[in-house]
Amino acid sequence: MTKMKKKLLLIVSLCLIAAGVFGCGSDANATYNGYTADQLSANNTGILDELMGMSDEDLLMYQMYQDQMDAATMKVINSWSEVKDEVGDFVGYGEVVVTQANGTTTVEQTAEFTGRDVKVTFVYDKDMNVEDINLDKVYTLGETMTKAAMNTAMGMGTVFVMLIIISLIISCFTLVNKAQKKAEDKKAANTPAPAATAAAPVVAAPQTDDLELVAVIAAAIAAATGSSTDDFVVRSIKRR
Repeated sequence: MTKMKKKLLLIVSLCLIAAGVFGCGSDANATYNGYTADQLSANNTGILDELMGMSDEDLLMYQMYQDQMDAATMKVINSWSEVKDEVGDFVGYGEVVVTQANGTTTVEQTAEFTGRDVKVTFVYDKDMNVEDINLDKVYTLGETMTKAAMNTAMGMGTVFVMLIIISLIISCFTLVNKAQKKAEDKKAANTPAPAATAAAPVVAAPQTDDLELVAVIAAAIAAATGSSTDDFVVRSIKRR
């Protein structure tokens, strides 16, 4: 149990190495919030050296007790656990690059391995407290281009597939309209035509015999004038 506690204290000290490195006082040649690039680099390499010295059992144990660790410590342990199996043997450290922006100091340094390099990044606040630690795999130009090409191909493929699906949906609308029209035409063909309505019979207007009409008119005139109907001569009859 005592050994386990010592190991826990050791891992907690990973995020406190900065205080140990910077506790010697300000350097006369300091340029980054009172610290030189060499001091910042020593902090990076010190923590990575601690990680490389841990066995698989140690890393597993730290992960089991992650609820007792701070977030930054667990992040760097988990990051190292993910990359350690593919980096190979340690070769050395590359040049340190320090940048400052908006009160934040970022320190980047590449750790060179036989399998794959790892970029170690420390982020400090304005009081030079560790805000974040990142371990990122370094990809070659060929790997980066291949990944970019795959992402581009997947994106374009997705667009083309969606266009094909939309075209198929539009085509289905046309087929549905044709099928609906065909069904309507078939229904109309099977519907019996309505019976024709019988035309109303034309009632012929009664026609009065012209001779009888002439005789009636002649008699009326004769009675009115006191003359005989023998003197009347009817030339023509016009109906109005």
